[in-house]
Amino acid sequence: MTYVPHEKLSINWGPHDKSFALSLPWVSMEVGVTKEDYPWIKDATNHLHDSVSNQNVQRFVSELKEYPIFYIQRRRLEEFKEQVLQPCPDLNVDSSTPASLIATFGCEIAGELKKDVPTKWTWDWEKILSKARIAGTNLYDPVSFISYLICYRLEWENTTWSGQDGFGKFLEHLLEEDEDKFFQAMGWVVKQSWYVTSEACQVMKPALIHFEKARDLLHHYIHDEAGHHKFMEIVFEDLGMNKDNFPVGTGTKWQMDAFAKTAVISPLAFSALINLFEAAFYDGQDPISRILKKSSKPQAAHGYDLHYKINQDNRHCDMPVQLASYLAPQTYSHVALTLGIFELTLNFYNCMEKELAKSFKV
Repeated sequence: MTYVPHEKLSINWGPHDKSFALSLPWVSMEVGVTKEDYPWIKDATNHLHDSVSNQNVQRFVSELKEYPIFYIQRRRLEEFKEQVLQPCPDLNVDSSTPASLIATFGCEIAGELKKDVPTKWTWDWEKILSKARIAGTNLYDPVSFISYLICYRLEWENTTWSGQDGFGKFLEHLLEEDEDKFFQAMGWVVKQSWYVTSEACQVMKPALIHFEKARDLLHHYIHDEAGHHKFMEIVFEDLGMNKDNFPVGTGTKWQMDAFAKTAVISPLAFSALINLFEAAFYDGQDPISRILKKSSKPQAAHGYDLHYKINQDNRHCDMPVQLASYLAPQTYSHVALTLGIFELTLNFYNCMEKELAKSFKV
């Protein structure tokens, strides 16, 4: 496995080369450097983008691989041949446009959600696909594809209202202006989390049959996820609210319905979509918890903290790439389906959060 530092990763050394600042549009950190480590780290940063195979570059990324600063280099076709992998199933879905995907995917979509369906794809599909296309073939490396897709999602989100923390800023502003309204908005947020966590295990179970090569890993993951909706019920209890008073958003329902469908028809899309449920990496604290702790009911953050810690301790953010390692080279139909569902679902969430903010006139 060869790590490829993301093209936008930048390194700036501090005074006297005792530390360096690492930055990407979605993550930044400052790292101290000892005298003993300085030579190899300096060599790695000098060759970060012009010599991926440099052993110090690989060591550098490996030391920081808990963070989404890289993707996996595509493999040669020969590298797959000695492995016993999940075959790529036939797929009859037309992903050429958002409308055609929805029409042929076989997953119902609410009427009110149709207004948020774009007329054409806006992501740079060719850029994403070029990172994973196996040389000399029309097939794609699933590990490379998903690892780059995660980075692309982070990069794309950085330009959207949600990705620029527009939703978080809305909640903080609402908390300052009207705490009662803030708690009502938070009730809606918690209901979405409750619905996702209450449905997830049942939705994933068909993959135990249709993605049999990864059955043991999936079984372990499903076991880890069992009962997480109870953490959200703790939040409702601490807020003094009834979860039944809040609706499940149409975008949230679409996300789970789409996830359920991929569990049957596309192990690649199924693996990738787990990234939409898990943070890209775990650091610090849950963003909803952070906002709740600023309110007059800080104890309501406890349920989110418990959920966050389990996901963090078990590195659930790594699950999409781990599952992809069980997959054989993928056809265009499967990577296109995955890209389409990713773009649609994230667009739905962006619109849904904006509409919530608008409903509170903020």
